[in-house]
Amino acid sequence: MKLIISTTSPYSRKCRVMIRELGLGSRIDEVESHPFDDDPELLKANPLGRVPCLVLDDGQAYTESALIADFLCEQADRNWPRDWNDRRLEALGNGLLDLTVARRVEMVRDEGIQSAYWIGRRERGIMRAVDELETAVGALDTIEAQGPLTMAVALAYMDFRYPESDWRTGRPQLAGLLDAWQQRTSFAVTAPPSDT
Repeated sequence: MKLIISTTSPYSRKCRVMIRELGLGSRIDEVESHPFDDDPELLKANPLGRVPCLVLDDGQAYTESALIADFLCEQADRNWPRDWNDRRLEALGNGLLDLTVARRVEMVRDEGIQSAYWIGRRERGIMRAVDELETAVGALDTIEAQGPLTMAVALAYMDFRYPESDWRTGRPQLAGLLDAWQQRTSFAVTAPPSDT
């Protein structure tokens, strides 16, 4: 199998962490592709032109990190816990990622065409999401599940692309969750390059 990724994509990072945590590294090759370059290999596998994209040995492709994550768990010898609360936390984490990525896209547009309205709207949504996740994280039984991992990836992406958010202030549970993931080798080796 082959996972088409970008090393700066938080969605790719989630899948890359899971591959390592679930012991699937020998079965899946990671191939770098920048989605904005319209790489023919990526577009053939995923007509949406987005990463990550998991290409199976028979050529079938799975897109979207949540779907790929479910497939990875099915392929592993051990499954992570999966219930409706975990799915809810994963959805909130994915929403936080979506808002933070959208904010980043707006911030790198030429200054004359940036929208202060959309930047502000996304920033307010980001802060509401981290407040909700701070409340939810205290009830976790384990961090080894898709919901907590998605949350940690989103928080790390905020540190990477939105450090001025100061999301840690008043949110010790979330800070602890990210710190716990950052201690793990799978998370450390999938960090985005510092020069991007």
